[in-house]
Order: sequence, then structure tokens, then C-alpha cells
Amino acid sequence: MKAKILIVDDIRFFLDVQQGMLDRIDCDILTARSGLDALKVIKKEKPQLVLLDYNMPDLTGDKACEIIKGDPRFKDIPIMILSSDHQQDTKSRCLSAGADHYLTKPIDRTEFIQVVGKLLKIRGSLYYPRALLRTEVYVRYTGEIKRYRSVDISVTGIFLETDEPLPIHKTYTVHFTIPIPKRDVRAEARVTKIVTAEDREKLGLFSGMALEFLNLDLEDRRYIDEYVEKAVSIRKRTLGEKDHRISFI
Repeated sequence: MKAKILIVDDIRFFLDVQQGMLDRIDCDILTARSGLDALKVIKKEKPQLVLLDYNMPDLTGDKACEIIKGDPRFKDIPIMILSSDHQQDTKSRCLSAGADHYLTKPIDRTEFIQVVGKLLKIRGSLYYPRALLRTEVYVRYTGEIKRYRSVDISVTGIFLETDEPLPIHKTYTVHFTIPIPKRDVRAEARVTKIVTAEDREKLGLFSGMALEFLNLDLEDRRYIDEYVEKAVSIRKRTLGEKDHRISFI
């Protein structure tokens, strides 16, 4: 199932810029040229993410956000408001209206992609399939390098098998190799979840730690996505109609 992302901006140039930035994310792009049009699209399409311009002639971004978040049917849809206004009070007003993130223009592509990924995960990570990956992963923290073995991977993160997990919410540098197509990947990541030996016995999982990628290069993301797609396809053929999903994060 692809995520639906609604881009709302009254200026065609900014619609095109954001669409171009999203071209490597497996999603369906919807567009609207005003706040009122956005409300109509949301009611019809129920997108999983709304990218909302602040400066629009009919409804400002914060007002449109208030309306969307005030509707019980759509209150859980993540909203990012984009604006050329760098004033703190404008940002505060948008966040108070219910926006999940406020991003200033000109848009930084890397930050934009990272925020989009994080906001989509608010909806339960339904749009990021995972695949088994048993390979060595090197993790650097405070000058020390430790070696682990991975369990599975997606474009959002990787799970490492270990009985001695690293501190949670800390940032680390990870280095590993995607086998097919072969590519070395380096990225910043943070530990977001720990599965203990007790959890393993109860749930039948690997003990270890889940790491979320923080600044994954777009080309690395493409290679991981291609690997996951191939691995899931092979697993589907092997298992037939059985459930092929695997998720440790």
C-alpha cells in the first residue's frame, strides 16, 4: 500500500519542487492550490501526510491546519507547514494549531526527506516493508567501533542482534554492506528500541536493538529499497499466500 501525500501550495513552482524531492519515495502525490481545495481533497482521498504552505490567499496554513485537526476523521493525519516566514511566533502559532512540524523555505532537501519519513512513521510505519538481512554492521560511538550482526532492515532503520545493547536515544555511526545490489552504506542512526532476552522468550524475537536512520543518503535509500523489494518478492514466492511480513522495529 502506497502512502498518499498531499502537497498544498498556491504557487506551481513550489508544488513542482516538493514533488521532485519526493520522486524516490514510493508514494502517490496529490496536489491542491489552496486551503479550501486541500480540505476537499482530504475528505475525498484521506492522505497519510499533508504538506501545507503557510502563505495562501484563502486560508493561511495555521487556519487550514486547525480545521483539519479539528475534524475527528482527519485529526491523526500528520501535517507539516512550510513557510518563508522565519519568525518564532509564526512557527509557534502553526504548532499550536496542531502542525506536527514547521519547516522554513528555501527547503533543505535532506531535512525535508527526513521529516517526511518521520511523519509517515507516525501512521504506524505501514509504508516501509522490512526484509531479512544477516550481515555484519559496524557501529561507532565515542571513538570506539563495535561489530554486530543485523537481523532485518528497511529504509527507516536496521535491527541488530545483541545481548548488550547500546544506550537508547544516543546517536551512532553505522556502516554495513547491502549484498544485492552490493553497496556500502554509512549513516547516522539512533537506538529507538531494545528487545531484551526476556522479550525474546515471550515473543519469540531476537534480542537486540532497533536503530533508526537519521541522515540516510538518497542513493543509499534507493539501494536499500531495491534490496528490500527483491527480498520480500522472493519470500512471497517461497511462502505463497502466507504472511511474509517481518518487523523487529
